[in-house]
Amino acid sequence: FCYGAKGVIDLITHNELSSLVKAAIVAHPSFLVKEEATQIKRPILFLCAENDSLFTSDLRQEFEKQLKSNGLGTFIEYPGTVHGFVVRPDNTEQVI
Repeated sequence: FCYGAKGVIDLITHNELSSLVKAAIVAHPSFLVKEEATQIKRPILFLCAENDSLFTSDLRQEFEKQLKSNGLGTFIEYPGTVHGFVVRPDNTEQVI
């Protein structure tokens, strides 16, 4: 989640360490840069907030473009959510 996504991305982009991982999942990631999308070596699932100030729609589109073209990325967007929704849900929302 969030900060941990950076560590996950570091792991699956590393030349030696990525061989230790078969796949990865990140939820509402933060502190990623678009250049990392081209370096990912393992399949990854992104659980995305609809409105995320840290994993912006522009950045997400960069990752989606790269990872869908090489078959390594799957992206799921959760409508009506914001950054942190996995660990800080709004329990007043009937959908949640």
